[in-house]
Amino acid sequence: MKFNKILMIFLLPVLIFAEETVLSWETCVKEALSNSPDLKSAKEKIFQAEKDLLALQCGNLPQVSGSLNQNNSYTLSSGTYSASSGYSLSGRYTLYDGNQFAFDTAVTRERVNAAKFAYEAASAGVRYSLRIAFLDLLKTQELVNITGEIKKSRKENYDMVKLSYDAGSEHKGSVLLAEANFLQADYELTAAKRNLELASTKLLRQLGRKNDSPVKVISGVDIKIEQKDKPDLKKLVESNPSYKQSLAQKNIAEYGLKSIQTTTAPQISLSGGAGKSASNFNWSVPDLSAGISLSLLLFDGGKNGAQVERAASAIIQAEFDLISSAFDLEVALFNTWINLKNSLDLVGVRNKFLEATKSRAEIAEVQYLSGLIAFDNWTIIEDDLVNSKKSLLDAQINSLSAENAWLNAQGKALE
Repeated sequence: MKFNKILMIFLLPVLIFAEETVLSWETCVKEALSNSPDLKSAKEKIFQAEKDLLALQCGNLPQVSGSLNQNNSYTLSSGTYSASSGYSLSGRYTLYDGNQFAFDTAVTRERVNAAKFAYEAASAGVRYSLRIAFLDLLKTQELVNITGEIKKSRKENYDMVKLSYDAGSEHKGSVLLAEANFLQADYELTAAKRNLELASTKLLRQLGRKNDSPVKVISGVDIKIEQKDKPDLKKLVESNPSYKQSLAQKNIAEYGLKSIQTTTAPQISLSGGAGKSASNFNWSVPDLSAGISLSLLLFDGGKNGAQVERAASAIIQAEFDLISSAFDLEVALFNTWINLKNSLDLVGVRNKFLEATKSRAEIAEVQYLSGLIAFDNWTIIEDDLVNSKKSLLDAQINSLSAENAWLNAQGKALE
């Protein structure tokens, strides 16, 4: 089932002033991608993990080293001068290590994956916070428009009641209440304008801007939910970056145990070297060497056993963490899904209320001018209209916020 548009006209008109910058959601996303320190930090962690993997892989290649020396000495007592020179090359290559290198590589590769999933999670967090600031400014902008309309209407009502009072057809209490309603509307408009600057500043901070030039936002995005029934929560959990991080930690723990277990396996290495030396510039015959070595851990006082037990415990812990992560994510997904559905339905209800209160207010105004209803009844209907306008705005923004929470629960990235 496809829902109809829930963003009303208030999402489209924006008062544009020369000194203000108007931002769309897409523009905010691009700017946050470039400026977010959280994303930049997460990218550096990926880079570091990839370099750790590269360094480990290079360590499995033959290791070659060389040296060159030159020594000169002069003995004062005997007046003897001597010199010695030499150079050498040596190499070493591991033939067999019980597959420790393979398991260590698997651990490091999983750490790269974990860093990438951490970036996705960070991106989802940045998106969520940015969307909150964006919607806050969007709501405050429209609240300025609504309170401005309410103030205008309250002023007209006050003038109308004041004329009736001056003509002797209305009592003092009515004109005082009408004046109080006008002053209340004026206060709410002033407060909304103050909050507009604060909401703009919050969005600027989320964008990573250092300047405080005012901005406005505009959005024509609709919420469309294709599914009528509850989605496959388990499938959504498995695609969540937080769950993938927990899964990567479990894999790291498993490969880590296998790596530790290879410590007791025999280590076989091939080595070779070549060198030549000279004394007083008389070079000797080159020295050549080659060999194969085997090492085996016979006794370590129980250290390896303790490490194996600890690694096994780490696997159990990672499994419990994975189960807990899946459960928490599934509950969060279900909760945000229900909230989104409820908020979408409420927008339709609030629209109906506004339609009804507008019609009642138009009729009541005519009735009041005709003397068919008293001021007390008319002002109650006017108050209902004011409250309906604000309630619809709250419902519309809440539905967008619910969508934001739903996408965040899925791990929706900023890109």
